Amino acid sequence: MASDATQQLKSGRAGISLREPRSPVYGSRAMIVSGHQTASLAGIGMHRRGGSAVDAMIAASATLAVVLGHATSLGGDCFMLYHDAASGRVFGLNASGVAPQGATPERFADGMKGQGPLAPVVPGLVRAWEAMHRRFGHLPWSELFTEAIELAEGHPISAVLAQRIADSRATLAADPGCAQLYLPGGRPVAAGETLRQPALAATLRRIANEGAEGFYQGETARSIASYMAERGGLMTAADLASYAPLWVEPASTNYRGHRVLVMPPNSYGVLLLMQLNGLKALERPALIADPARRMGYQMRAMKAAFENGVPLIADPRAMPDALDQALSPSMTEALQQAVMGPGPQPRISDRAGTSCLMVADAAGNAVCVVQSVFGVFGSFFRDPGTGILFNNRMAGFTHAPGKPNSVAPGKRPAHTLCPIMVQRDGRLRYVLASPGGLSQTVTNTQVLGRLIDDGLDVAAAVEAPRWCNSSSGECLLEPELPESFLPVLQAMGHEARRAEDGFYYGSAKAIEILPSGNFAGAADHRREAFALGY
Repeated sequence: MASDATQQLKSGRAGISLREPRSPVYGSRAMIVSGHQTASLAGIGMHRRGGSAVDAMIAASATLAVVLGHATSLGGDCFMLYHDAASGRVFGLNASGVAPQGATPERFADGMKGQGPLAPVVPGLVRAWEAMHRRFGHLPWSELFTEAIELAEGHPISAVLAQRIADSRATLAADPGCAQLYLPGGRPVAAGETLRQPALAATLRRIANEGAEGFYQGETARSIASYMAERGGLMTAADLASYAPLWVEPASTNYRGHRVLVMPPNSYGVLLLMQLNGLKALERPALIADPARRMGYQMRAMKAAFENGVPLIADPRAMPDALDQALSPSMTEALQQAVMGPGPQPRISDRAGTSCLMVADAAGNAVCVVQSVFGVFGSFFRDPGTGILFNNRMAGFTHAPGKPNSVAPGKRPAHTLCPIMVQRDGRLRYVLASPGGLSQTVTNTQVLGRLIDDGLDVAAAVEAPRWCNSSSGECLLEPELPESFLPVLQAMGHEARRAEDGFYYGSAKAIEILPSGNFAGAADHRREAFALGY
């Protein structure tokens, strides 16, 4: 049942006027929520054919890599969480990319590159599919890519992608591969027009027929390495052939009787746990009593978590005790003091270019994936021979020497992607994620608060008005939030203002596993997203 505070929020008596949220989508056999309707349809279609949750995920993930090129690609990477019903365990798969062997500190002495052939790490997405399928797949690998291949041959592009193309027109035009695809004849492709990617379709066919080796070796790898060398890039065929993802133990904290699980560093997921640990300084009634002050406490938790936690996030080999430090009692005490006490509030800037999806099925299994090319259109570097747009995740490193996150060959950079699972009394209760760069943990902290502290259903929690940290470091409030919040937040030490631009607010997605065993799913109205159950 919704709390009194929730009823106040819905009615506007607590100072926030909410639109009536859409109903969650319900299902009993399977539920998928993804960043595009074609991906959700592909995933449910694969499950209806007898596929596992992982089979459905791979079909949907491959589809996203075709239809949301500004956010994800075969040239990107990912993190995954998998809940295994048989054991009750949650497994983490770190498929973040690694720096090429040529990425020495000396090569980047003048700074990391955000665009072009020096910007990509070795992509991890396809190896992640392979690793998950080997452990948890049911259907033959070759059957998982039918929908993605058909869409690569031609699909009408969405309004979101069309807007990103228009916004990035000048930068896309500077790269021959990007211009060829997105600016045919010099004109941006418009919403509803058919986007044809025959080279990408051929690459997907090789992956379907040859497995992950069809990407990391053979014709695809040779084309990538040749084009990289021609354009001055660092990635080689040997870099591709040697790539492997890592199975890891998730990190977790307890928040009001719920075990919240995220990926450990090099993921930024630990910052979510730190924000929740800081907010535990207030008992639930005190936290939710005043919506404006609650937002101010969340902002303090975010800033303290980022200030103390970001220096700990790096390749786990470079910072092996990062989790111990981030989740230590002394750190939690410091975070809680920051939430409760006045003090200087640093500005935390942001960037974004990501997509995510989640699948749960009646067998009790679930998977959550956040996949990305990092910045919008990643490196703005696309190989015409394979149709692959590459990430710019090298920008996640620092070029300053001697730091845990300093660039080095074979190293994984600090990484913003953050899939989440939540257990209650040993049972999986929620699966959630959001794109949004550094704002991912900020968005998800607010959604979790709506779910756990307010008792909202997943649709209401996802659609409730939010705040975020902007690219310039301000705290931005969605237009639905009242002007009266601003003096309260400013008195608490925050640089805050209302904003009309919805880009930074993310596109949260969530599944709740109900006590009946059925599912409730929700996809954010802020961008295109699609929940589908049956």
